Order: sequence, then C-alpha cells, then structure tokens
Amino acid sequence: MVVGWSLIRALIVWAAVGDYGLNPWIYLAIDLASAVVDGYTTPRMVLNFIDDHYKQAVKWATISLGAFIVPDLYIFLGTKTLPKRIIVALVIIIGCTFSLAVWGVVRKIRKGRAARAEKAAGRGAAVDDANADVST
Repeated sequence: MVVGWSLIRALIVWAAVGDYGLNPWIYLAIDLASAVVDGYTTPRMVLNFIDDHYKQAVKWATISLGAFIVPDLYIFLGTKTLPKRIIVALVIIIGCTFSLAVWGVVRKIRKGRAARAEKAAGRGAAVDDANADVST
C-alpha cells in the first residue's frame, strides 16, 4: 500500500510541478525511503506516548516529522522557481496532510491509553474479586 501511495504521489507531484524541473524518480525514491522511516518511527512514537515515555516519544516524533517533511522539501529544493499559486497550493496541501497525520496519531494514542486503562481496571477488578473470595 505504501508503494502504491508513493507512486500516486509521485505522479501527482510530477504532473503539478514536473515542468519546473522536478525529477519524479528522485521524488519517488525519497518518498519511499521516507515512508520506510515513517513506518518504523511512528508506531514507536505512539507506543512511547501511550506508556508515558515522553523523552523517547519526542525522539521518535522528531525522526517521524523529518521523514514526513523530506519529500515535500524536495519539491521546493528540486524545482526551479515555482509560481506563487503553486507554492500556496503546496503549503495548503502539506498543512492539511500534516493535520490529518497528527489527528491520526492523537487518535491512536488516546485509543491505546484507553485500552491500557481498561486493562488495568479489569485486572484491578479481578484482584478485588479474588480478595473478596479470600476474606469470606
């Protein structure tokens, strides 16, 4: 799925800014490499936030953010001068995809913390039941 999404992104980017000197093959290679890094770092970031290991979570979040930004940076660095309307459109798209990514990560963290709390509450109830059986 990641490869398919990267191919689609490369085609869209090539169609949008290919006339301004962007090499779609380099973009695709950067996007695929970034997807591998992101696929490795994002779950670690989420799990560390769930477990309240903030120092590790921030480390993984920083690496994940870098992987997220690198393909977009190449669009700006790998092209000649872009028209203002294309720059504005790219910034809006990058902002929207970043917002969606953050929203998805926050949802996963909340879901993970809720599952952890539910599991802890279930264990607590089982211990209370066992103690009640022993005391009677």
